[in-house]
Order: sequence, then structure tokens, then C-alpha cells
Amino acid sequence: MALTFDLDDDDLVLIIGSGAGGGRLGSELARKGIRTLILEAGPRIEREQHVDDERESFAQLTWLDKRTTSGSWRIAKDSPNFPAWTCKVVGGSTVHWTACSLRAQEHEFRAKDVYGDIAGASLLNWPLTLAELEPYYDKAEDKMGVTGSHGIPLLDANNNQIVMAAGAKKVGYKECSTGNMAINSRPRDGASSNDSGRFLYSGNSLQCEMVDAKCRNSKRRGDRQP
Repeated sequence: MALTFDLDDDDLVLIIGSGAGGGRLGSELARKGIRTLILEAGPRIEREQHVDDERESFAQLTWLDKRTTSGSWRIAKDSPNFPAWTCKVVGGSTVHWTACSLRAQEHEFRAKDVYGDIAGASLLNWPLTLAELEPYYDKAEDKMGVTGSHGIPLLDANNNQIVMAAGAKKVGYKECSTGNMAINSRPRDGASSNDSGRFLYSGNSLQCEMVDAKCRNSKRRGDRQP
């Protein structure tokens, strides 16, 4: 049944797009009792409709509409209408992503202060600090079930990661783990562990995250290593 809304309804919040930003904002507003409407260009793909084949999934999920490009960059010249791997479905690109969920590090908020003037670049400091964003990082990580946070164990390393970790340690990396991933390492909120129902960028094969000890944020990283 179609719903209609008055264009002059000031009590309704309208959100364009149901991806990571719009979808989460809409959810939080609705939970607070605020009337919310989310508009999405694409259809809702139910779990049983997902295709575990990369090429078929691309055709099912991606934004296939022709797009305009300009400028001298390579895409505009060689592939002006090549579809972007941007999902045109309810949930947006959260339906198809790597699930890698790292926090920006403290120095990244102060690029101007840390790196100074660099020719050809216009660096600026963020108007916010990591400390100001940390409560929101905490909330997002808890909502998504990010491994290595909130007591959630890291994912076990697969064979590829074990081999990669061995090579990384030989060349001097101090830490190698499966990283902070929004993939269940144990059953959580009604979903099974290592659930591949949400089609990931690399299927269900995780990439190994190698972090040099100098850049390690020891408060957040888990200690479970390959």
C-alpha cells in the first residue's frame, strides 16, 4: 500500500539514500520516535534473492544507469559510461563492501599540523578531533559488531592470511591480524558467525591487515594473531 505525505509536513524527516549514512540516520531517528521517510532509487533485495556469483551479483546490485563524466582523467576518456560499483538497492553500498572498519588515527585529523605545507596540496586540519568522534565510533562499532571492539574476538585467519602474515613478519612487520571487520566472529543479534548473507567485496575472504607497531593503536587492536 502506497503512502502519501504532505509536502508541507514539517514533522517528517526526509532522507535521500539508504546506505551507510542515510540508512543509519533513518534508523536512529525512527528509534527515537521521529517520523522518517527514506527514499531509495533501487529495489529491496531479500536475503534469498542474493546471488553468490560475482558477475551476476554485479548486474543485480550495481548502479547501471548511464552517467556523465568530464575532465581529462582516465575514466572520462576510456570508459565514460562504465557502471560504478555503487549499489542501487535498499541498503546502498552496505550491501556490498569489504567490511573493513578501521578508525581514522589521531594524526590524520591534524594533517596540516603533522605534514605542514606540501607543494601541490592544500592540507587542512579536521574541524573535529578523534576524541570528539570516539563516542560515535564506539556506538557504530557496537551496532555493526566490529571485531576487535566491545569484547568481540577477531576473526580466525584463513590460509591466505596465514601465508601473508608469515611473509609480513619476515620483512619486519610487528603485528599482523585479521583486523577490525564488521563480520561476525561469533553469533550475534540473531545472525550466525562469519555470516556471508551480506555480499562482501571479496566474497567471504578477508584481507589481512598489517599494522606497523609505530602506528598501532593498542587500545583498540585485539591481540589475536595468525
